[in-house]
Amino acid sequence: MCLCKLSGWGYAIVDWSRLLLGGRWSQRWRPVPERSGSCCRQAVLTPIRLIAPPLAGREAAALKLAARFSKGEREALRKRYLDAAVVDRSGGLRTTGVRWWLKYVTLGRGKAPFTRLTATSSFQDKLEAEELLMDFALWLALCKPSGRQISARTIKKYISQVRAWHLRQYRTHLCGDLDYSAINDLMKGVCRLIQQPAKRVRYGVRTQHLSAAIARHLSGATPDDANWAAALSVGFCGLMRAAEFSLQPGEKFNPLMHLTRADVSFRRTAAGLKYVIIMMRPAKLKPGRGKDVPLLLAGGGTLLDPVAALERLWTLDPVPEDQLASTPLFRTAKSGEMRVSQVRGMVKLLMSMLGLDPAKFGAHSLRIGGATAGLAGKLSEHTLRAAGRWQGDAMSLYTRASKEAMMSIATIVGSTAFEDIERGEFVDEELMVTSKDLQARGGIYDTFVGDDLVADAIAGDDESEEDEA
Repeated sequence: MCLCKLSGWGYAIVDWSRLLLGGRWSQRWRPVPERSGSCCRQAVLTPIRLIAPPLAGREAAALKLAARFSKGEREALRKRYLDAAVVDRSGGLRTTGVRWWLKYVTLGRGKAPFTRLTATSSFQDKLEAEELLMDFALWLALCKPSGRQISARTIKKYISQVRAWHLRQYRTHLCGDLDYSAINDLMKGVCRLIQQPAKRVRYGVRTQHLSAAIARHLSGATPDDANWAAALSVGFCGLMRAAEFSLQPGEKFNPLMHLTRADVSFRRTAAGLKYVIIMMRPAKLKPGRGKDVPLLLAGGGTLLDPVAALERLWTLDPVPEDQLASTPLFRTAKSGEMRVSQVRGMVKLLMSMLGLDPAKFGAHSLRIGGATAGLAGKLSEHTLRAAGRWQGDAMSLYTRASKEAMMSIATIVGSTAFEDIERGEFVDEELMVTSKDLQARGGIYDTFVGDDLVADAIAGDDESEEDEA
């Protein structure tokens, strides 16, 4: 359409870069009389002057700072924040599946571990990339690089890790625009022709076992012993995931996200009962969420007392007042921040010292054991789901719960020994936790659902079924 025929209005040539920076028009559009037979090339353009907006001091300083960044520095910044999208802080490079992929493709096949395939790439190139991915899957299933059989479910997870890493790193799909139906069919064939390994058994730590192990091996008057005893007691009684009180692989300590000494408040009830409030960030929250969930733990447990353990930690490993907000809640002398791998190793070590099979235990055994102790202590399933932050609205349930109810949960968990897991019918009640719930015995709300609750705990475990590459 010829621009001259649009209502006879004039037009302007505008410096859009200045307009986008906040420029404003100095005057409104002016009408220009239509010219018979004119076209847009002959139309009269009304000049429009753009007035540069004033800059505040902080805006000018920010723009000057942006101008100082070199191209390499901007690239490094983009990479840093893109890599942080994955929990390993490396864009997925450290995941088990990607590490196996790099070893297989580069060392085993002598090929590049990436492609540059698009929708217009040749079909043959796409098939070759798909066949390489299928060969990788069969290598995992048949050659057992971890030393034991890898399940088809785990292989599919590894393939997903490779695909996600490739798309994030190279901005193209590994196999171009091919769908992955052939890979899915391959995995079905693996399930039919290769006997799948049984799911790895993960035991919960029993309250009495953890209490005995702490008393025997972590009762010394050293800062390390105090840190470990407190971390294990708080993790168990608070039904915490290991990633909620320690750092995952690749993570750097961030006081805004990870627990610090300043997040702990020591309190007393009117009756003189000691308790603590720990402001925490549940591990399953979306990135960017801060520490806005209060974890209430009462003292007085007969087997495990998280409050007494924290008081001992404050005595044996004191921190200056002005450093509380920058000091990890739990730390070790050698590595500083406590890490999930260290928690896993400590749990295995303590259980082995009690004569138990360490292969059956992991970092998540604390959470499984705490939940099982709560079930054995007659806590209702919905109460434990809320206290352990298992379901989507657990945070709102938790923060609406009465103080007495939440403190009682930690005391019951820390005082209940158990020998077996009760199993029953699944009941999913979304009710807030009250003192009345804790006092109730019998009825539908006290139906024990150990199978589903503990299965959920295992499903949330960050530990892979296979050894890492």
